[in-house]
Amino acid sequence: MKRLNIHQLRSWPAEKISSRALYLLVGIALVIFVLFWLVGYDRPFEDDPNFNAPLFTNALLLLMVLYLMLGIGFSVWSVVSLLKKRGKTEAVENGIPVKKIGYLVAGSVVVLLLLTFALGSTAPMKINGATYASGFWLRTSDMFIVTSLVMMLIAVAAVIYGATKYNRKL
Repeated sequence: MKRLNIHQLRSWPAEKISSRALYLLVGIALVIFVLFWLVGYDRPFEDDPNFNAPLFTNALLLLMVLYLMLGIGFSVWSVVSLLKKRGKTEAVENGIPVKKIGYLVAGSVVVLLLLTFALGSTAPMKINGATYASGFWLRTSDMFIVTSLVMMLIAVAAVIYGATKYNRKL
């Protein structure tokens, strides 16, 4: 078995590092999900035996929180490093105003998030017999759901537009 040296990682291309990181994250998630479903899944819940209390629920929740924090951390790091580099680069590359497009996309996402939060519903919801009435969290969940749907629709429209308007000259 080969030993991995930190100095070797610096020579790896970004594609190799990202694919290995993806394999590692998927492998960890797979192990936790298999444990969740196959080990102690049928344990009855103490307060109500009609419900299950799987043994690895806490491990699964911890993994999801860890992945969320890693995602947020890498997103912030990526944006900060991009903004540091962007000040030193050209605003236009190959006739494309990349700086303007980047700021337009980032600004549009922020405006969309704020707009969907402001228009989000605060009507209480009853789920599994429990009433959820916190206006802030109802608006927040509504914001993420609606923003995700709008961004998916925009992505589909962009792909359709690009597929119909793209003429390749050989």
